[in-house]
Amino acid sequence: MALPRLNDVPMYTMMVPSTGKQVKYRPFLVKEQKVLMLAGESQDKKQMLNSMLDTIESCIADNINVKNLPTFDIDYLFTQIRGKSVGENATLAANCSKCENEIKFTVNLNELNVPEIKRNTSTIKLTSDINVMMRYPSYSLIMKNDIDDEMSTEFTMNFMLSCIESIQTAEENIIMQDETQEEQIRFLESLNTEQFEKLADFIRDMPKVSVDVKLKCESCEHEESKKVEGMESFF
Repeated sequence: MALPRLNDVPMYTMMVPSTGKQVKYRPFLVKEQKVLMLAGESQDKKQMLNSMLDTIESCIADNINVKNLPTFDIDYLFTQIRGKSVGENATLAANCSKCENEIKFTVNLNELNVPEIKRNTSTIKLTSDINVMMRYPSYSLIMKNDIDDEMSTEFTMNFMLSCIESIQTAEENIIMQDETQEEQIRFLESLNTEQFEKLADFIRDMPKVSVDVKLKCESCEHEESKKVEGMESFF
């Protein structure tokens, strides 16, 4: 005898920031929440990202390729699904910039800033006859590299490479992923500082899910404003 289903699952709509298109989604269920909780407890970044991608893929009713979406799309979609699943208020923590005491605060996920696409073009001119076509990276691309140490030079180089779609010369359009890792690194290392900074600016200007909060430390009573952003803040 089959066991009954206890609840009808409601459907909601939200916008995918990079495309402006509306998609239908449902809250995640206990089976998905369990996977997310286990991933969070593991503190393994790849496991956390994979569980987040799988959850979004399960909850969105429309036919979209979740794994190819830019990171800021994924962050936004996840926070909206999370809000409808376990509550729109999330309790977060930050350290006081003056005394390092932990400050707990609450964020309403409905008040998150929708990522704003600032760049109309992703083509960066390096020389008179060489352009680089940039793209906002997906988590799937990022996870192909070691993401355990985001402050390392190796991570920075690999992250930048994941943002390069192609290199355009006067004669050809070279697809970056068709080249070996050694060739890709050799290309980056051949750039001068000004050229490298042009690519770095693209990464620094990447849209992010964020919210501005005001904090007051109970220990030293220091008050400050803080921008909370990124997937790990809202996981």
